[in-house]
Amino acid sequence: MKNTTLRTTIGIFLFIAFVSGTCQAKIVKLGVINPTPYNLERMFFLVDNNYIRLDSLEIIGIYHESQSESIKRTNEFIEKSGRKNVSVSIIKNTVAIDRFFTTNQWTNAFEELFFGTDGLIFFGGDDIMPQLYGEETFLTTELISSGRNWEVPFLFHLLGSSRNKDFIPFLEQKPDYLILGICLGMQEMAVATGGTLVQDIPFQIYEKTSYESVLAQDSDNRHKNYRGRIDNTNNDGHTPHLHHIKINPNSVLDFEQKQNPLVVSVHHQSVKKTGKDFQAIATSMDGKVIEAIAHSKYKNVYGTQFHPEVQMIYEQQEFIYSDNEKIILDNSDRLFHKIFWRNFSDRLKN
Repeated sequence: MKNTTLRTTIGIFLFIAFVSGTCQAKIVKLGVINPTPYNLERMFFLVDNNYIRLDSLEIIGIYHESQSESIKRTNEFIEKSGRKNVSVSIIKNTVAIDRFFTTNQWTNAFEELFFGTDGLIFFGGDDIMPQLYGEETFLTTELISSGRNWEVPFLFHLLGSSRNKDFIPFLEQKPDYLILGICLGMQEMAVATGGTLVQDIPFQIYEKTSYESVLAQDSDNRHKNYRGRIDNTNNDGHTPHLHHIKINPNSVLDFEQKQNPLVVSVHHQSVKKTGKDFQAIATSMDGKVIEAIAHSKYKNVYGTQFHPEVQMIYEQQEFIYSDNEKIILDNSDRLFHKIFWRNFSDRLKN
C-alpha cells in the first residue's frame, strides 16, 4: 500500500513538473528597425510601464552595416542600460535600386530575420527616395540616410507588391506575423507594396506656401509643429503637434471608447496611394490625409502616421504652443493609446 501511495505521489509530482515546464512563458522576439537609443528608450518605457504586456520579450534591433556610428551608439546604450534581452543584428551587402523589388543579395538575410522573430516595428525617420515610387524629388523632401535603403526592400519581401506580381511574399508562410509601421514605417509599407506618397502636405494638399499660413490653419489640419521655423527664439521646433483623427468603424484601431482621439504628429509627408492589399483605416478630420492603413489579407499588418510610442502622451496632459493655443489630452485620449499597445501585445504573442 505504501509503495502504491509513493508511486502515486511521484507520478503527481512528475505530472506537475511536466505541466509547469510546458506552460513556461514563450519568449517573444520583436525586431525593431532603426533601433536608435531614442527608439529603444521609447520601447523600454512602454515595456516598463506595462503598456506593452508580454511575459518574456526579446528585442532585436536591426541596422545596416554602413550605419557604423549608429551601431556603436546603440550598443553603448544597451550596455549602459544593463538590459540582457536586447541585441543588435546587422544587414550586410549593398543592392542596386533596380534590384529592390525582386530577389536580391539581401533575400537570405531577410528570410532569417523573418523566421527568427515574431514581429517587427518599423520606426520613423526622414523621407523615402521618390524615385522608388516613380516621382521626381520635391524641394522640401529630406531623404533618409542610404544606410536605411534596405527597409523598403525588406517590406517588399515580407508583403509582396504590385511592382512585382510574381514574387511570393514571406508572410504567405506565416500569415499571422505582426508588422507595425510608424510614420516613415507606414510610408515604407505603402511604397514597398506599390503605393505612392504626398511629398509635402502643406503645399500639395492645402496649397500653403509659408509657415505662417500653415499655422493659421485649424489645428486639426496641421500635421507638424512649424512654430520653430518662424521664430529663432522659439525652441519648440521639434515639439510634436497634436490633432484629432477619424477612425474607420470595425478597423484594427476601432477601440470603441474614443471616436476621434488626439494623436501626436510629426510629419510633412503622407500616403497618397496605399499599395497592394492595404486600405486606409483612419484619416485626418477633413479626410485629406491618411493617418493609418491596414492589410486586407494579413490581419496583423498595419501602420500609423501618428506616433503612439511617444512618452509625453502618457506623462503630459497640457501642451502650450502659444498664448493663443493650448491643447489638452483627456483621459480617453490616453486610454486610446494604452489600448493600442495592449492590442499590439495580444497580436504579437498569439
